[in-house]
Amino acid sequence: MEVCQPLAKTANPCHALEQLELMLTRLRQHHNPIRHFEDYENEVHALFAQAEREVLANDLASLDVDAPAIELNGTCYHRALRCSATYQSAVGPIRVARTLYRHDKEPCICLSPPQSGIYRLI
Repeated sequence: MEVCQPLAKTANPCHALEQLELMLTRLRQHHNPIRHFEDYENEVHALFAQAEREVLANDLASLDVDAPAIELNGTCYHRALRCSATYQSAVGPIRVARTLYRHDKEPCICLSPPQSGIYRLI
């Protein structure tokens, strides 16, 4: 996937990692001493996967372009809708709010990850 815009700063970019650290501490306390390593291992894996999904959702959301109108490859598109949708990531589904744009009666497009071509805000 090619992305032609930098990641925007998020309000709390380390929230997922802070939560992961907290949950790992609680898990270690609960399993002290570790009696069934397989159960412990599965719980650790689930915590990391959840943190990874949150990081990916935050980063994908930060790529969203939300403007009243944009120009893409010389065509003007107007904001049609902003809504949340579920996307499949490498670590499972993530839910992200995105902005959709439309030109006349053509199907809507979403700019993040950006479509082929250069766009500008109007």
